[in-house]
Amino acid sequence: MGWMSWGAVAPDARGEAQGRLGPFSRDVPPLQPGGHTSLCASPLCEITCDEDDSGSGAVSDASLLQMNLKLNSLPPACRIWQHTYILNAPCEHFGLGQAAGFLVSGASRSGSRFLSRLFQGLGMNVSDHSDSARGADGAVSWVHGLHRSSCTVPSWQSPRFFSKAFLLLRDPLKQIPSRARSIRSTEDFDWLEFARCAADFGQPSTTATADDRLRLALKHYVLQNSFVEKYAEKSFWVEDIDAHHPATLDIIHEICEEFGSTQAHCDDVKLRQLISGSLPIGHLLIPGVKWSQLQAIDRPFAAMAQSLTRRHGKQLSVNDQLPEVPWGFHCDFVNDLWSCALPSEAESLLDRSFSLEDMMRSKDTALCAEQLPPLNGSMVLSVSVARAGSETLSRMLGSTGLHLHDHQCNAHTLLEHGAGHVIVSLRHPVSRIVSGLQWHAHGDISQSVSADAGDEAERSDLGHLSGTAYALQGAVFSFDEFNHSYVDALRNISDPNHRVAMDVQYRPYSNNIFIPVVDFYMKGITNEELKRLSFVCTCTLKEDMDRVSQKLNLNLDTEILSHESASSSDDPEVQRQWLSQRNIDWIREIYAEDEAFYLEHCSHCESTQAA
Repeated sequence: MGWMSWGAVAPDARGEAQGRLGPFSRDVPPLQPGGHTSLCASPLCEITCDEDDSGSGAVSDASLLQMNLKLNSLPPACRIWQHTYILNAPCEHFGLGQAAGFLVSGASRSGSRFLSRLFQGLGMNVSDHSDSARGADGAVSWVHGLHRSSCTVPSWQSPRFFSKAFLLLRDPLKQIPSRARSIRSTEDFDWLEFARCAADFGQPSTTATADDRLRLALKHYVLQNSFVEKYAEKSFWVEDIDAHHPATLDIIHEICEEFGSTQAHCDDVKLRQLISGSLPIGHLLIPGVKWSQLQAIDRPFAAMAQSLTRRHGKQLSVNDQLPEVPWGFHCDFVNDLWSCALPSEAESLLDRSFSLEDMMRSKDTALCAEQLPPLNGSMVLSVSVARAGSETLSRMLGSTGLHLHDHQCNAHTLLEHGAGHVIVSLRHPVSRIVSGLQWHAHGDISQSVSADAGDEAERSDLGHLSGTAYALQGAVFSFDEFNHSYVDALRNISDPNHRVAMDVQYRPYSNNIFIPVVDFYMKGITNEELKRLSFVCTCTLKEDMDRVSQKLNLNLDTEILSHESASSSDDPEVQRQWLSQRNIDWIREIYAEDEAFYLEHCSHCESTQAA
């Protein structure tokens, strides 16, 4: 097996990862097919491909200095391409000889051998990195996804560049433990030593525990995939190939038709026959890990892995998603190593003071749009303002075509996705929060959801409860003192449990009583959309819904009542039993806009409660 060093050393590159399912945004696009240069003709290419007299494939110090000077004159985006094996003429990035073929790359153990054999079954000349030479049509190789001039690359003596690249992904909860099973691979080289040569893994571990191995594999997953997504044309998941996902099979077809020789047979029937049962059984049966394990080992990298998973089209269970995920992450070259980190705002998220802005970003409001069923203009729906009659409203409106009870769907999203009319229920913010505290203290939540809750619990009429968040909450805050200790911990940054309370509160579908009306449920509403909203008050819910039913010509059963409490959370005396005056004042300060909006529409409720 030959070893060779290709490529150029790149100075620091700036910019966040831009990967997404399908075509990627890139600052400097590659040349279109047919526009590739035949032979390396630039001075940079001569430097890039130069070897020293020993024949070792190393680049000399003088050549490195020359390369750096040349690279500094190129646009910053070109620094990414100089660490790839992909032709990019605008960035003066060439190999020796005609560039041709495709590269599929990603993190190690993503299913490269399976995919290369699949292409071979279609009649294509395709290799993986363990083969002695690269295929004429292309290759599936993780080791050629990211390189540095000082890193020796296994095999393939000919420094010939590819025309296009694609990102191959695999479920991180399967791939990471597969890569972590041994630090040293069954391949003919040390995968970790090679990966560390071009990417920043931090300080080397002095031990070799199971957690250490998982940490290294987790970092490899994020670092390698985040780099390849920078220049890849499209991304796809190995599990989607095995599941015959139409969009993914279309990508395989595109690659076959564009790069396959005359011997290739790119028909759908052949492809499906090859796929069926061809994914190695060991690939499927490897024991997985849980996100909670990865979070405990390295929370920032676990959040980055989740963010990467989300932006390539895969959903995460609401039980698993960390609050840092919607903040994304950024990657860059640091001391010539590819390095990734959460933004500083996400790193300090749980240590800052509670804020509605941070909470709503962390709740990841996009989750609603991802999970909405098809809507049509005949539907009248309600936003699920927690502890404001949301379950009663959703049941009343079930006859209009959909029983929707999702606390992370706001009015703008429902209207934008086709709903004809939306109803918003209003209640004083202190009353909502006290009602939620009563619900917790009475043990209703412990009966409704557990740490092992499955999809049925997540999508129940309780509005997608996050079992993991509530398990974390229950482990720290006792039911007896929950109403005081939890709100105290949220309010007081110096409280020893502040970080835990923030972690619980900011997770999707957790403690929805704190989600604001004005800053969330009404956010983004246009003047035109405002005409398609109706407001109802929980203190006069039946009467208000009778009015709405008549106005919209609906035949609603307004006698439905889902909940009645013997101790009304609207009663100021009851509120003082559940919250200290300091916490009541804090809630009213934080939710001042909600209180004003409530009084604008439901001031009659205050006089009723006073009487």
